[in-house]
Amino acid sequence: MAKPQKDRRGIVEIEALMRGHWSRFGFATLCAGSLAAGIGALAAGEPVAETLSLARRALHSDGVSMAWKLAQRALADAPDSAVAHEVAGEVLFRKGEFQQSEAEFKNATKLDPNLARAWWGLARIAACTSMDKTADQYFARAHDLDPHDSRLYVDWALRLRGAEHIDALETFLSMPDPAVSPEELIAVRQHLMMDKALHGRKINTLTSAYKKTDIPLLPFVTTQHRRTFGLEVELNGHKLRLVLDTGAGGLVIQRSSAEKAGVSRLASATLHGFGDNAGLRGGYIGLGDRLRVGDVEYQNPVIQVSDQEFSDIQDGLIGANMFSEFRVTIDFVDGKLRLEPLEGYRPGTEESIDATRPPDINGWARVYQFGHMLLLPTRVGDTREALFVIDTGAARTLISYDLAAELSKLSRDEKTGLRGINGKVTDVYDAGNLYLQFAGFRQKNLDMTSFDMWPQSRGMGVEVSGFLGLPVLSLFRLTIDYRDGLVKFDYPGR
Repeated sequence: MAKPQKDRRGIVEIEALMRGHWSRFGFATLCAGSLAAGIGALAAGEPVAETLSLARRALHSDGVSMAWKLAQRALADAPDSAVAHEVAGEVLFRKGEFQQSEAEFKNATKLDPNLARAWWGLARIAACTSMDKTADQYFARAHDLDPHDSRLYVDWALRLRGAEHIDALETFLSMPDPAVSPEELIAVRQHLMMDKALHGRKINTLTSAYKKTDIPLLPFVTTQHRRTFGLEVELNGHKLRLVLDTGAGGLVIQRSSAEKAGVSRLASATLHGFGDNAGLRGGYIGLGDRLRVGDVEYQNPVIQVSDQEFSDIQDGLIGANMFSEFRVTIDFVDGKLRLEPLEGYRPGTEESIDATRPPDINGWARVYQFGHMLLLPTRVGDTREALFVIDTGAARTLISYDLAAELSKLSRDEKTGLRGINGKVTDVYDAGNLYLQFAGFRQKNLDMTSFDMWPQSRGMGVEVSGFLGLPVLSLFRLTIDYRDGLVKFDYPGR
């Protein structure tokens, strides 16, 4: 994960994918007619249990607004129902309203201390707010209370280590559950294959001195004449140029670069990203001997390798979370990546830790962590807060179709070529000029680009309303504290 835990960080892409799936079991398409029939039955006086059942079905099929209406109805009819509060917490979590979600989960545990899903909900809140030790405890409690609930089981299993982790995933694969899709099973099998191939070896181990260091941040230009920033690294002594991307996890490189660097194959993998191609990009998880970035060196770096060559991102990507044992400053102004040791942290620790600093000190702002993704509360104009991904790898600042449609008149954009790991995004819209407010700043964005972000929201299990891209981020010195889930924006002109 994007935290200082050495045995987990290199496999963040697979874990993030699985967490997204398991947090919303049952993604089979819900028949609109059957849901409407169910709501009609409620009007005839069906019990609260039926309301909650429909709410779960709506949520699992991404009908968030309908799920919230049904959850509110259940709470009104049965305010002392622990299950009603738990379902409301699940819907609020998906909406990205984490404080209200946490309050509902706590209400549920007070009404029924043995309600496993309420503890599972609190575990997910703890995980995304950088309270990892607490999250481990809550996931374990949820599992102990209901060891047969598949979505609780896999979240618990993913946080285990060593042989216990492998045994738990094998047990999960043997559990019959018709709600688990073939894609989800493939993700678990790939994860398990990689764990077994490692044979207990530590990965992404920092071998250089744990000290402050500056690394040159290089300007790159894509084939479409767009600017990016990246790093020159040495992988097994072979030089690569990688885009520094806060929206990516770990190392992602193309096959030709991996072969030249002598990367060994561990297990098959599927790469996920923007794009409308039906077939996801194939590849594998590999292992290097040594990675050097400036004066920082890692042993046994885990690498995601794409079978297809990249056209616009140099040799590949390096996620900022690769340096999560440090406080990371991306200084676009002076062209530096600055790494500073975290106070009181010992590199190489495998123990889960909780955030140590409050999110409201010295100009820092809280971010919510979902795998390697950093979600920042952001207002568009004077609307409610929504969650935007901090994405230094994005050439544009993007807004979801749903949010943009609330604020402006959209026009189809046939000229903008928006591409990602999985090809071109077909339906792109011009959202006009909008103001973004985040971390104490207000920034006007001209001709914002909009598209449907439902796949991204579905993958993370929370509503994603946009991506803060390089045009905005490059105005700042951006500092990220992965341990405490904090970011700081320093604007040189202020």
